[in-house]
Amino acid sequence: MSGGSYPQDGDVIRSDGVTVANIGDLLTTISTAASSGGATPTTPVAYRAAVVAADTLSVPGTVTCTKIAGGAATAGTYNVKVVALNQYGRTTATAGNTTVTTETTNLTVRAAFAAVTGATHYDIYCSTDSDPKFVGRISEAQRGTGIVLATVNVPTAGGTAGAVDVQTPGTGLQSATTAAQNTAYVLPPTGTTDVDATGYQYVDFLLSWSRTGDIVASALTVAPFFLDSRTGVYQQGEPRTLSFGGTSGALNANQQRLRVEARGSAAVALVVASLAGTGASLDIDVVKS
Repeated sequence: MSGGSYPQDGDVIRSDGVTVANIGDLLTTISTAASSGGATPTTPVAYRAAVVAADTLSVPGTVTCTKIAGGAATAGTYNVKVVALNQYGRTTATAGNTTVTTETTNLTVRAAFAAVTGATHYDIYCSTDSDPKFVGRISEAQRGTGIVLATVNVPTAGGTAGAVDVQTPGTGLQSATTAAQNTAYVLPPTGTTDVDATGYQYVDFLLSWSRTGDIVASALTVAPFFLDSRTGVYQQGEPRTLSFGGTSGALNANQQRLRVEARGSAAVALVVASLAGTGASLDIDVVKS
């Protein structure tokens, strides 16, 4: 007891008999703090509409391959592939429009291709293998001005604008192994605004799937990305492959709800990693709580 008062129900009393707190008061304080510090849950709002393609960089366009004088590539028939990159990943490969047979003094393979919107770098594959080996990485700026690969993965000035001149065979990994899936995600997805997650614990994405026929089966994989407010870079969460009912044992509806924990994130984006189906289209609403 303290000050001549008597203990009340719910009082917290020290071993010396002094009342230090009341459970009811503590719970009221905690509840008040939580309600004043958290954001009010929202009602559904539109996030994305009529999504018909994955949120990834386009693969490189036509890669025009020719042989030119100089270089030190062993005489032979060369295959070429090009992969585009951004900070989140790489596209699948585009093969050269033709093989290139080098001989005597014409021992350089030139690969010319246009810029890929959003790409920062390109991985070049060139060797006599049917699936060519990695020979070097070049930047978009180097592609634009022209660049030479006379040593594996060592770009040097030269060549012609819009092309890379390969003067040595690749010895690295093969694109069919390391670039089999396009992971060059575009963030935030084109035409969208991030979901502001400040003060919220959860973000629920309400997915509405539709298609116009039954020639190509439905397939959808999405992945949440969380914005790091310090770096301005998005960090990927767990990809989710969604199924839709129709086949034996598949009971999932075309309308589904996907919850992600957003606590501590400045913003959240939902990326479509892959999408397929006859006339497939995806609408997304969002709710925060």
